[in-house]
Amino acid sequence: MKRRLLPILMTLVLVCALPIWAAFVTSGDVTNPLVCTAGATSPPDNAATRLKSAISNGGDVRLTEDIEISETLVVTRDVTLDLNGHVLKMTGNSSVLRVKKDGPDTVALTITDSRPQNPHTGPYGRLPAGGVITGGEGTNVTGIYNVGGAVFLENDTTLKLEGGTLTGNSGSSIYIGGATFVMSGGTITGEDIGVRSLLGTFKMTGGRITGCRDRGVYVYNGNMTMSGTAYIGENPNARRGDIYVYESDHKHTDLSVTGGTIEGKVRIVFLESLHTTQEDWKEVANSVVKEQGVFNGHIIVGIDNPAGTSVDYKTVNFIDEVAKTRTFQLIFMQGDKKARKPDDPATVNGREFMYWAKEGASEAWDFNTVIEVPLTLYAVRTPASSSGGYYYYPTTDTKADDAKGSPKTADPGVALYAALSLLSLTGLTCTARKKF
Repeated sequence: MKRRLLPILMTLVLVCALPIWAAFVTSGDVTNPLVCTAGATSPPDNAATRLKSAISNGGDVRLTEDIEISETLVVTRDVTLDLNGHVLKMTGNSSVLRVKKDGPDTVALTITDSRPQNPHTGPYGRLPAGGVITGGEGTNVTGIYNVGGAVFLENDTTLKLEGGTLTGNSGSSIYIGGATFVMSGGTITGEDIGVRSLLGTFKMTGGRITGCRDRGVYVYNGNMTMSGTAYIGENPNARRGDIYVYESDHKHTDLSVTGGTIEGKVRIVFLESLHTTQEDWKEVANSVVKEQGVFNGHIIVGIDNPAGTSVDYKTVNFIDEVAKTRTFQLIFMQGDKKARKPDDPATVNGREFMYWAKEGASEAWDFNTVIEVPLTLYAVRTPASSSGGYYYYPTTDTKADDAKGSPKTADPGVALYAALSLLSLTGLTCTARKKF
């Protein structure tokens, strides 16, 4: 009888201790304002309230659950926000985050994601894996309407995007109002405009901007540099290009691409009153992409006027996979539309250069061919020498492997597993006999 009563008494003790335990979970970790409180009866907006408080205090903030907010999170101190694979969703009609300078010190917001592969289920099941910022409708700016659905940057502030996905926000995902945006990772996708800059600075060294409906990047009298592994492309429905630059107060553009990849269209528009010429436009177009920048699209440069007053350049990339080099040409569409044959690359590891060709083509590219679409040509070289090489010859066993995962006849691992299973069953039998 005592043995039967003991489990019942222990269960009753645990049930009585639950309220005390829950209180400790709720209030014990004051350093983490977003600690999960399973089973707590706090108000629905409790997590949002604690997040707002943590953001206002500054420092490191890490999400421990999906959070919905109805008011903008205002950043006035340096904050590093780790999305931690969770969703931060705006349910109101404003920006998700707003970085604001509140004093003489500069303010910087850093967004990271420590669990980029974390899947979502339920109402967020269709969102990309990892940390996500979504639902923002932006902040109203006179003459611009709502901008900065995900993040609104005020003058003299900084945003560093290192991870996470920004998607499903209105107006533009990021708004740079006389501020600085440094993108080294993360993804901006499925927005009307990915990044909108007004007199701001956009430095893109990594990450991806894809799937935008109007423009991937919109720069108005600001400057943009692109380098490293940055990628802008897969914006097939973008009405005004992957990158759209509007210059209203000078005759040059502050767009410089020294690395990364652009797939699509770059449009640079000058105010008609600047009286730029086609020679000015050519100079601008040729100054945009430099060094190792990869541009699989075309550049259109012109004035803010009806269509036709512009120059159009298609791109040709020359890739030498053996020498690990990449060169780039802009082909003037109002000219002869032909690529210029570059100097033959030097011999590398005994492999001599033969000719340039399209991927998969067996014949050399004819440089008298008119360029109508962006083009990539690859260096074809003599085969590598096979002398002295070591080759691995795979087994000639051609038996069908229709039953993947089924054990082989003499698999020692399977035999050991079977023996252990038998011993376990024997032990259970003995134990059962003892209990009875």
